[in-house]
Amino acid sequence: MQLYRGLTGPIENNVIENSYLNKPREPRDSHVHVHEVADDWFNYNFGIKARSQTIFCTPDIEQAKEYGEPYIITVPDKSDYKLIFSVDVKDFLEIEADINDVNCKDEIIAWLENKSYAMVTSFCKLPVNFDGEVMLYCEKYEVSKN
Repeated sequence: MQLYRGLTGPIENNVIENSYLNKPREPRDSHVHVHEVADDWFNYNFGIKARSQTIFCTPDIEQAKEYGEPYIITVPDKSDYKLIFSVDVKDFLEIEADINDVNCKDEIIAWLENKSYAMVTSFCKLPVNFDGEVMLYCEKYEVSKN
């Protein structure tokens, strides 16, 4: 399955280090408390702080365009990586529309546990016709023009 990421600014190298492994991402659109609770939940369930250590991608090029110019995302050969996703989630921002209180840890966790998040270790193991957000955990990733 082909994944895209919307990027802004010039791309100097087609292989990009995942800088979030050293300096975790701060939420751009998500509420800080939701981000932190989700990170702890993902870390407990998958061993990865998925909201602050991963590269956000999608097989939906139109969704990628919402975040910048869409680039095809791959991982260098022989690199270990993990993909976290939910067939029930198009975009993680849905959580804030679905819960009543972004400051309620129990509501955030209940939402996460109800979304059937899964982790796979290959692009080809993503479900056929899946079109939602994918959180890519890797040391490096490659970008190329669509």
